[in-house]
This record gives sequence, C-alpha cells and structure tokens, in this order.
Amino acid sequence: MDLSDLIGIPYKVHGRDESGLDCFGLIWLIAKRNCTPIHDPVYKGFNCTLVKLADYVGLKNLDEFKIGCVIEIEREDRLHLGYSIDKNRMIHATLSDGVTVEDISNYKVKGYWIWE
Repeated sequence: MDLSDLIGIPYKVHGRDESGLDCFGLIWLIAKRNCTPIHDPVYKGFNCTLVKLADYVGLKNLDEFKIGCVIEIEREDRLHLGYSIDKNRMIHATLSDGVTVEDISNYKVKGYWIWE
C-alpha cells in the first residue's frame, strides 16, 4: 500500500483526515484504506494502553513482528502507535514532524497488533 501521500501531514489532536492526524488517526486512516475499518475510540491518551482498547477498536495482539502490523510504542505516559512499512521502518504521526517515517529501532516497542 502506498502511503507516501500521508508523509508531512501535520499533527493534530484527534485528527482523522488529511488536514491533520494524530497517531491513532493515522492507523485509523490506513485501516480504512486497507478496507478493514477499525473503531475510533475517544480517549485522552494518558495512561492508556492498546490492551485496554483492543477489543473495542478491533485489533488483535500478535506474538511477533509482521510487516503491515500496528506497533505500540512506549513513549512517556502516552499511547503511541506506528504502522510497519517494512522490517525496519514505520510510519507514524509525531508532534514535531507530523506524519513521518522512522526506524523502528529508535523506539521501545511494547507490542504488535493487526486488524481483524
């Protein structure tokens, strides 16, 4: 799936379209493009884990990395997600750079997820 048109979209809290995206908004949009829509929870982002949201959202935990999976990242006290585009890189939305591609190894991974 080509996601290059998403790179550079600015970060926007609860953003869900090309005018601005947060990390969950990016995952939500990718799932929608993949014709596997997931539910959009309303959460504050603090002290929240994907384990708490997985059933509602429609994600299933994976035991190991898989290209095309959602990556749950440890980032202070906030839930943060990326989407693996290959074995080394992910696309995600950051406050400073908006939607960008980075090495997965730059982050501490908490888990891998896939839409059902």
